[in-house]
Amino acid sequence: MTTTVSSTRPSSDAVQAPVPAPLQGATVLVTGGGRGLGATISRRLAVAGARVAITGRNEGALAAWAEQLPNDPVVLAADMADPEAPRALFDRAVEALGSVDVLVNNAGIGHFGASAALTAQDVDALLAVNLRAPLLLAAAAAAHMAGRGGGSVVNITSGLGETGGAGSVLYGASKGGLDAATRALAAEWGPRQVRVNGVRVSLIRTDASAALLDDEAVREGFVSTIPLGRLGTVDDIAEAVLFLAAPASAFITGQILNVDGGTSTTAPAPVAQD
Repeated sequence: MTTTVSSTRPSSDAVQAPVPAPLQGATVLVTGGGRGLGATISRRLAVAGARVAITGRNEGALAAWAEQLPNDPVVLAADMADPEAPRALFDRAVEALGSVDVLVNNAGIGHFGASAALTAQDVDALLAVNLRAPLLLAAAAAAHMAGRGGGSVVNITSGLGETGGAGSVLYGASKGGLDAATRALAAEWGPRQVRVNGVRVSLIRTDASAALLDDEAVREGFVSTIPLGRLGTVDDIAEAVLFLAAPASAFITGQILNVDGGTSTTAPAPVAQD
């Protein structure tokens, strides 16, 4: 008898059966946790038993999303472009939650275009949110967690930080830097039982990518590069974050987990030579 296990994950909205609570009693800070991928991550971790604090710039939108989450979530408005915001945000999270057991660095912005058109302002603005903020948050979190016997930091990165791509020099540089920082932080804080890992995301459907993926030719072209033959979903990413946040990954640190349907295992087809 052959058993087939599908690579397609049901939406977390559709799950009805009781599920284990691997984060029961844990406290979690999710940046950018009120919309898109961050909203799905915050919901998944809350359903897994955590009390979550979600951050973003729009306090009203955060509050609306928090009403849909269990376990008395906390709303913390913050602008990650502000150089003082990350450490201040972490202090507020500790004050509101009592402690932070897990940090998910999800907040980020995009920039795509010709490198020749880049300005210093473009570089500074993107690196402030995509690299400086998560580094400062991770450092604050690691020091706090070390004093409590350990914890977990999960950084959301991108395949463009590994492979690059035309038009993605600035965004890719920020995510490649976050990959490197993830490994360095893991080495630094591992002896204090603080784990630092990353989830490397490929193109998935979110509000930000909807217009691109609504183009059938673009969508089918991208899917054709994915060995599992489908686009990833926000639920796929949230499950990976849960794994790295929870005790199930207690002996894993310094790793960047590719959640891309196998895209990172493939290379462009060779061009025939005459």
